[in-house]
Amino acid sequence: MSNHPFLFDRINRLKADVARFQYVIYAYETTDYSRYPENFEKLGLEVAMKAEAIACSTRDIVSTLPSIGKKRTLLAAADAQGIKIEKQPFGYEIVMPGLMTKRDDRSNVPFLLEPLSYALDEFARKEMIERYDQALVWFIYEYADDTPARHIRDYDNIESKEVLDMINAFFLLDDGGDFCQLHYSSCRGERDCTRIIISPDICLISCLDWEENRHIFSAYV
Repeated sequence: MSNHPFLFDRINRLKADVARFQYVIYAYETTDYSRYPENFEKLGLEVAMKAEAIACSTRDIVSTLPSIGKKRTLLAAADAQGIKIEKQPFGYEIVMPGLMTKRDDRSNVPFLLEPLSYALDEFARKEMIERYDQALVWFIYEYADDTPARHIRDYDNIESKEVLDMINAFFLLDDGGDFCQLHYSSCRGERDCTRIIISPDICLISCLDWEENRHIFSAYV
């Protein structure tokens, strides 16, 4: 380690972050939810954000090693997070492991979007992607069954622009209004995740075609 002082410094900072994370975990564990629900929820959010920051810092350290590199690190992160990109009869589907960031909270953008970017690159190398000149992009925010109703977000409080920019780069000719229609839905499921459907059938969820197609998407709406 003496030959790599920058790694030594980074690992020391990571150790300090982990120590602070353990302190927050202890506070979270010992807070009485029935008496202090707001404090409990704030601590839970802090736990999540610190864990994501630690994950990103660890990636940065590992990716500096020449035998591993950033690409291999982020592909491993995409696999660990469960990011999936698949060709479907209706077009393409992307599954991300959590809900996208709130508009006023940018702290977990690298945690979600950097692995997604590399997962898309890998998918594009393996598959011949058809880019649509007319497309429906459907964001489906799936919440765990036990999520309280007050935690279901408003659509205008979820940042989707950067993900849409990535989708545009791989699947669309343009994401302007003349070429792309956006739709947002929420549903409940086994765990929090974001599903994104990209389809050339822009009438897929229109009132006219809904009865014909509802068997495909009945779990999402």
